[in-house]
Amino acid sequence: MVSKDVIFDEVRRNGREWIIRGGRVRSRSRPSTWHNVEVRIRRLRNSEVAIVGRCDCEAFTKGHMVCWHMLHLTNVFIRNRRKLVNGLGISVN
Repeated sequence: MVSKDVIFDEVRRNGREWIIRGGRVRSRSRPSTWHNVEVRIRRLRNSEVAIVGRCDCEAFTKGHMVCWHMLHLTNVFIRNRRKLVNGLGISVN
């Protein structure tokens, strides 16, 4: 476990892109609620990172804006990616 408020169900790599499916992030305002999050993280050639995703929280479904859950899942993944993919046969840059 890399975080007490993030659960990773499926992580895979496709070229320069990491795909995280079935991620769950605990709500900050309602700690008993977990939001389902999917994120694609792509490293661009100019050293920038592009994030595309979706979440079942109200901010994303009603407000159509990037939510804290998507950003938090991405941050936890980037900080811990070597631990998460260790033993999966995936090369990590």
